[in-house]
Amino acid sequence: MTIEAARQKYPDREIIAVFQPHTFTRTQTFLNEFADSLSEADQVYLCEIFGSARENHGKLSIDDLRGKIDNAKMIDEHNTKPLMAHENGVLIFMGAGDIQKFQEAYEETLRNHVE
Repeated sequence: MTIEAARQKYPDREIIAVFQPHTFTRTQTFLNEFADSLSEADQVYLCEIFGSARENHGKLSIDDLRGKIDNAKMIDEHNTKPLMAHENGVLIFMGAGDIQKFQEAYEETLRNHVE
């Protein structure tokens, strides 16, 4: 829904999804649904799965989700420069963990680039 709404509001712009799954169990349960929804974006960047206090590892990895989304790429909060390639894109940061760290890192990268 979020990606679809962005596409309706910005029909002529590239839609970029930056997604951080929350918990291994939830990612496993909704793996196909996440892949289907994210595939609506023009480009997808995935962050490592954000675990919880009860569950800090699981049977799957972010590569299981990445394998279900064409051209999905990994992104690290310490290197958000790949997002700069989407200068006129609409970036959507989504997740229930600490996804804001990725957005803040990207904003810092932009500030440093402009200066």
